[in-house]
Amino acid sequence: MSILGVIVRTRPGDLAAVRQELSTRPGVDIAADPGDGRVVIVIEDTATTVAAALLGEIATWKTVLNTSLVYEYSGPDAPDAAAELTGYTDWREGLNKLAATQTANGRS
Repeated sequence: MSILGVIVRTRPGDLAAVRQELSTRPGVDIAADPGDGRVVIVIEDTATTVAAALLGEIATWKTVLNTSLVYEYSGPDAPDAAAELTGYTDWREGLNKLAATQTANGRS
């Protein structure tokens, strides 16, 4: 499982089109949009899409000036497939539990 936090930079005039295109992609959630051409997104692996491949694709869009990977998580502890996720922040509890477990086991 991979989770990527990415800043996508575009011209303000292209922002609506980029947001629309991002919203159609499986595994992509728009986390923040300050309206100045930057969009913060979270990309997760799906059954049909690898997060890193999707990031590479987004970086090649003609309306995208730049992408910046600001967070990456890769690990075997995928959420239960039967668990319902309703928002881009739902995975955070799982990472907090993982960090607590590693700290308790003497790993940092």
